[in-house]
Formats: sequence, C-alpha cells, structure tokens
Amino acid sequence: MVTLGMEEEVQVVDAAGELAPHEFSEGLADAASSEGAMDREIHRCVIELKTRICHGVPDLVAALDTLRAQARRKAAAQGQQILIAGVHPTARWQQQAMHEGPAFPHYAALVEEYQDVARSAFSFGMHLHLGFAPGAPRMAIMNRLRHVLPEALALSASSPFFEGRDSGLHSWRHSLLDRYPRMGTPEVWSSEEDYAEHVQRLRRTGCIGPEQGLWQDLRLHHRYGTLEIRIMDTHPQLSRIGLIATLLKWEAETLELELAQGRAGPPWPRACIDENKWRARRHAMQARWIDWDTDEEVATPRRFERWWSRIAPRALHVAERHFWERELADALDEGSFADRLRAQLRAEQGDWRDTLRWMVAQSSDSGCELARAEGWS
Repeated sequence: MVTLGMEEEVQVVDAAGELAPHEFSEGLADAASSEGAMDREIHRCVIELKTRICHGVPDLVAALDTLRAQARRKAAAQGQQILIAGVHPTARWQQQAMHEGPAFPHYAALVEEYQDVARSAFSFGMHLHLGFAPGAPRMAIMNRLRHVLPEALALSASSPFFEGRDSGLHSWRHSLLDRYPRMGTPEVWSSEEDYAEHVQRLRRTGCIGPEQGLWQDLRLHHRYGTLEIRIMDTHPQLSRIGLIATLLKWEAETLELELAQGRAGPPWPRACIDENKWRARRHAMQARWIDWDTDEEVATPRRFERWWSRIAPRALHVAERHFWERELADALDEGSFADRLRAQLRAEQGDWRDTLRWMVAQSSDSGCELARAEGWS
C-alpha cells in the first residue's frame, strides 16, 4: 500500500484579508497536534502544515483538517486569519516581510543566492508525498507519474489573479516559481542511482546546499525517500484535495503493477508534458489535453474517463471511491477554484474587500463533517 503525507502552505492575513506577518514562534505549544506539525517559511505571512504519515486518503484529509483548525487558532491568537489559495490575489511582494538575517541562515542564504526571485515568489503550494514499500521501482514510477502532473495542477488551480490583476491564467503561481533554476517538469532518469548522483554533483559544485535537493514539480525526496508531487496550488476545499490525492495514489499503485507485469509504456519527454502543463495553467478544467501516446487531443471529461478505465482496479476503498464518484463530477461541473474566484469578484462588482472575506470563509471548509457524514471514521 502506498502511504501518504502532505505539506500545505497557508496564507496568514489580517482582518481585511491582506497578507500579514505572523510571529511563528508564538503559540506553538497551543497549536501542537498528533496529526502533524507546523513550520515557518521564507515569507513571514506563511504557516506550513505537515501531516503525519497516513494510510489512506480519508486519513490524510482528516489530518489536514485538524492542522488547518490548529493554524486558524494560532493565527486568531494574533488577531489574524488564514486564507488558502495558490497566490494572494492583491498583495505586492515588495511589502512582504521575510525570515532573513543571522537568525535564519537558511533563508538568508536563499535570498543571497536568488535575490528578487526569492523575494517575489510568495506563492502557496501543497506537496503530496507518496511512500512505497522497500524494493519498489520508485524511479520508474516517477518517470511515468510525470504524465499526470498537469491534470493534478488543473484540479488544484487557484491563482488567477496577481497584484489585483486578472492574469488570464488559472494558475499564475508557476509564473513565480518557474523563475527559479532547477524547477518545472523533471527529466527522465534511468535509475535512482543516477538521480542521486546528479544531486550529489550539484552539491559538490556548489549549485545547491549540502542538505538541499531539487525543487521540481515531482522529485524523489532526498531525505524521506518518498515521491513528492509539488505541482499543485493550494486549494481551500478538502474534498478537492481528497480527489487529487486519490487519483495520484491510484495512479502510483497502478504504475507499480504495470511495471511488475511489463505493461508500462515508455516515459514521455519533458517537452511533451510541458505542453500539457501550459494547457493546465491556462485553461484548467476546460483544457484539451494531448495524449502523447497517440498524438490525439482529448477534452477533459474524456481524459478523466480514460484515466479511470486504467486505474479503476485500484478503487478498492469505499471512501476513496467517493472522491472519484462524487468529487470528480463536481470538479467537472464547477471547474477550478480560479473559475469560482473570478465569478465571485464579478458578483462583488470588482470589490476586493468583500471578495477577500469570501476567500477567508472558503478556507474554513471542514472535511471532518464530510467524513462523518460518509461514515469514514
């Protein structure tokens, strides 16, 4: 069985919904949880949530729900709130406080190396970790898991606005992140050993720090040994996160079986996956995808129908099937959170104050009520 874990970067905002610096060290004891941990990030307006290792998607959703509640209480103790989206829609990076200076040597080194790339990349992502049993062909799975990264991004897309302007995209977040070196879609690697040697080579030559790994959309984690999927925007709805986690878990399990049975096809080149990534960023759930095995353009409903026909044998868990059967239908009907955010701003006649309040309210969505209603626990 594939185990799961998630890291999520949530925004800390003031009463008006604008980003606010948070004193991370305050209230840590009160925010302690057996469901995981919290951490700071390079920008002071961020709380990073880290779930424990989970054995199924409902377990993951419940852990993340608890950590979000803890983060709300921690923020409230300082007169603040949390907001969950891939980019804050109106904030300007020049006004954001950072953790830097001698007290934060890691972040200081990043700012020294990457300068305004680091200062301006105040984006908010969620990273799903997939853990495998010893002996699993992690690199062969990773090479093929790359194929569905764009669909995961489309489901999560929540960052259409930047500095108060509609970017025309559903995920502007990657416009900020992809300015870093060693980002984006990973290459095809022949083995774990070759991948690890490349990371060591970058360390030996001073390209990255001695404890650092790569920051790409998917990586073999240099400490945990998990496959870490990093492409997704944060999303306020725990039900949507459950859907994304379910699809990626089933895909990984299917790939492991296909590889064992000699049925896995060749990995797609990075350039091909990047074409679908652009379509995900631009159109999200209205995208038309390229099936690079056949060079065929496929509409989103058909793409997910084909995906389901392949991974359906892994749909053994009733609660995980719920995410596919109900939440995917909702995703195809509602579109992305970027779609909803645009519609909300139109309904508010361009008033960002009311729209930001709406975004904070969306970030209070609870997955535990859904779990109890479905009898998961």
